[in-house]
Amino acid sequence: MKNKTWKILFLLPVICTSCSSVYQFTVEVQEPAKVTLPVSAQNVLILNNSISQPQDYGIEQTPDKQSNSTMQYRLSLDTMAWVAIDEIAARLNESNFFKTIAIYHEPLRTDSDWLSNIAFLSPDLQSEFYNMGNYDALLVINRLLFSVQEHVGERQSTVYYFNPLVYVDIRALGLLTCSMYVYGKEKPLITFTASDSLVGRYLDSGDSVVVFKEIPEYTLQELSGRLGNQAANNFIPTWLTENRMFFTGYNSRMQEATSYAANHKWTNAEAIWNAELGKKTKPADKAKITFNIAVANEMQDKFESALVWAQKAKEYFGSANINEDSQEMEFIDKYISALELRMQNNRLLDLQWGKSN
Repeated sequence: MKNKTWKILFLLPVICTSCSSVYQFTVEVQEPAKVTLPVSAQNVLILNNSISQPQDYGIEQTPDKQSNSTMQYRLSLDTMAWVAIDEIAARLNESNFFKTIAIYHEPLRTDSDWLSNIAFLSPDLQSEFYNMGNYDALLVINRLLFSVQEHVGERQSTVYYFNPLVYVDIRALGLLTCSMYVYGKEKPLITFTASDSLVGRYLDSGDSVVVFKEIPEYTLQELSGRLGNQAANNFIPTWLTENRMFFTGYNSRMQEATSYAANHKWTNAEAIWNAELGKKTKPADKAKITFNIAVANEMQDKFESALVWAQKAKEYFGSANINEDSQEMEFIDKYISALELRMQNNRLLDLQWGKSN
């Protein structure tokens, strides 16, 4: 995978809590992909191995007034898999996690047995695609199914609309099943299903028979794109925001440390907190400053050291006879858990990015 630069991107604008002795801020942290691919999986080819479901299966469209002309407007479901594939390719490309993302623009299956068991790729067919462009991973769309319930009705025209008003109530559920193959393994590394749903209500003036087709097709295109995005996210690390905080103080040195920390100058803030720690005698005061030093270490990517300081802070809080259910103990327990999770995630991220020790 391409090399990563940071595991913390930046600090967002500071948010002050109602407690004047606590300074809260937000960081972005990177979480590993749900699926860990081999580092060699740099060039991915996306394949369509699905068959469109028939229009009369799982699609319920009910107009107020039945009309034979509605049969002229059957939904085009055969394009939806390509909408999902285009979204997968776009999402993987913009992640900068892979070197090459390509789409094979011909469907693999020509039969009509759309509800058959998933047809996995044979070793010979895999080899053919791997060799087509020196690909080392194949992301295959196996199946895309929808359940649609749509009701279309008409209301009388008003002084504002000369044509009858058309209202549409639609509910759609989609299921996308995919497999990821990697070079050197005959069986898929993983097969999974993404699911999502959309509910919509529309009111417009127009031909209800046309709306009978256009609204659900638009809804299914949107749903297919969302399913494709969800599928792609299984293979790329993501960024999430998390809250962090540190304790402030009222003397000039502690205020100076707060100013340094607010401007991301963590080494300066840490130096002051270390000096102030030696002056304190009360366990509660030591606990708060030790907690701050833990946060400063985390912000400098010194996670093991941060965990040691956080555990010391918890010991100081315990020595101060602070109640286990207090806000301070809740802060430190949550922070220790967050640090341990970050350290675990970072080890997995290093593996996914191919970073050597």
